[in-house]
Amino acid sequence: MKKLTKPKQIAPRLVSGECTGGGLPPDIQQGLKDIARAENKSVSWVKEQCIIKFFRLDKPEYNPRKK
Repeated sequence: MKKLTKPKQIAPRLVSGECTGGGLPPDIQQGLKDIARAENKSVSWVKEQCIIKFFRLDKPEYNPRKK
């Protein structure tokens, strides 16, 4: 028997179809892309670093790249 759950509440911009790509407004998405390009990093890396800095989290120990 399936458990009945409430539907998730999502941001109004997502419902309207105004935003895509993780739900961020286009200007913020473009800004993240610009930062990533300037630093030669991925957008996901830039997002992670922004979150770490904003919440003052300890940086995780990253595994070195395999050669």
